[in-house]
Amino acid sequence: MHSRKRREHSHAYGYLGKGLAAAGAVAALVVGVSLPAHATAPSSDQRTAGLWYVDAMGIPAAKAEGLTGKGIRIAVVDDGINLKAAELQGANITVHGNYCLNQDTGKPIPADSTDGSISQHGTSVVAMLVGNGRASDGGPGTVGIVPDAQIDFYAAGPIVSKEQEAAGWDQICPTGRDDDGTFTGDSWEDAMNDAVDSGASFVSVSLAGSGLSFIDGLTQAASRGVTVVASARNPGNDSSGVGDFPAAGNGTVSVNAVGRDNKVIGQSDGFGGGLQVGSGNTAVGAPGVRILSMDAQWQPTIEHGTSYATPLVTGALALASQKYPKATHNQLLQSLINTTDRSLRDGALSWESDLGYGIASLPDLLSRDPSSFPDENPLFVNDPSDPRCMWPRSSTQPTTMEKCRWAQNPTLEEVKAASASARPSTQSPLPGENAMGMPLPWVILGAVFGIVVIAAAGVLVPVLIVRNRRAKLAEASRQSNSHHVMPHEQGSRLGMQNGSDSRHLPQAPQNWGSPNQVGQPVRDDSSQNITHNDERKKEAE
Repeated sequence: MHSRKRREHSHAYGYLGKGLAAAGAVAALVVGVSLPAHATAPSSDQRTAGLWYVDAMGIPAAKAEGLTGKGIRIAVVDDGINLKAAELQGANITVHGNYCLNQDTGKPIPADSTDGSISQHGTSVVAMLVGNGRASDGGPGTVGIVPDAQIDFYAAGPIVSKEQEAAGWDQICPTGRDDDGTFTGDSWEDAMNDAVDSGASFVSVSLAGSGLSFIDGLTQAASRGVTVVASARNPGNDSSGVGDFPAAGNGTVSVNAVGRDNKVIGQSDGFGGGLQVGSGNTAVGAPGVRILSMDAQWQPTIEHGTSYATPLVTGALALASQKYPKATHNQLLQSLINTTDRSLRDGALSWESDLGYGIASLPDLLSRDPSSFPDENPLFVNDPSDPRCMWPRSSTQPTTMEKCRWAQNPTLEEVKAASASARPSTQSPLPGENAMGMPLPWVILGAVFGIVVIAAAGVLVPVLIVRNRRAKLAEASRQSNSHHVMPHEQGSRLGMQNGSDSRHLPQAPQNWGSPNQVGQPVRDDSSQNITHNDERKKEAE
């Protein structure tokens, strides 16, 4: 058995906090990533069909405008990456690794690896951002929405398999060891915190897990004006992730997936079946059904999932930022939700749980100067009186943020505390009333977006608030008896299962438990930095 200090929490499948029922349903979820033998590559017609998102998003038109993400920095948090993948040749990628330790050897699991069990998911996600459109066999491959963007990849490590868990591995991937040899830390927490600290303008996360891993990063992101875009949960019995965060975080751009028919994943003709889950604070939908991707042997394949929709929304925001460099990130988010298909059709904002404010429209996002919008994050709830805090079947408005359906953490108080600790007293004012009448704003928390780098940010939050959060979530974690999480992806190579109990029924109350941390991780400072430079472009040519 492997020795590890047991903290008062663990990563969670499902919900942390109120209303988490039936630990047996959680235990029944599949944990490992199964990698089948290489299947026949999709035909030419199937590949063309798998690139439907390119025209649907308006990527060629953006490129014709000279908008390719050049000068924009995006941090991606995922399992691992294969810089030798054909689709990534010529891309500007820096890899930060050595977070996750092998629990047999104690050595870091490689961040850059050709082993598909370590890096297939992260490689596929990054290809949606900077893919060159050329697969390993020379045929069509994944096309990225921002091919010239700078990508900082934070390799949080692969999911622990059932076999490894049976051998004594903990589902929380450790980042270090104490003097007595016990494993400590949480690789997802460290990777997220470092991504926020990196100075990137956007952080894209196609993973889902416990708030314990993500809440400090989300709090710091909110205090600095860093936009976090994350995947909502997949539907049905094929979902490979049932955790909620960081998508469930207050102010996060939570993304769901749609098919070519503009129907939400689970209802789309391209990928039907299974009850739709989404999230209590879904922002927008984007293409994520029948997407041309790559399998664990680095051959082209067709995949589905919110994992693919998330980088497309991140890229759309990056292109808008490139075109309108004076617009704040808050204004970009205002424009994002005001230019969806539903917003433009209805002439006003309206929200529903499956697709949030509607399907993101890149052409409309790029056609409108965001500077006319208020400098407030429309996805941040700062008062329980907000209508979105009410449960679908409730007639009573919550009186505390702990009972808010939309999102419970980070709270305005936590963001203020982080901002006060990290910035001088002359910083920009914090959230107030929304000029548009929407009661959950969040103003810019710094003079310059995306260029702020503050080390050891998690330590800067005042101890009192951190202790309060930890105490609440530690108790919730003990009650939930929850475990680790998995990437958000559905496709031929994965057979992960969601629970199918009443918590997943449409309009049933979804319990987005109060997130927190318990204990500080041991940070491994031996970061692995790998630059994917122009030599790769020459090789590809």
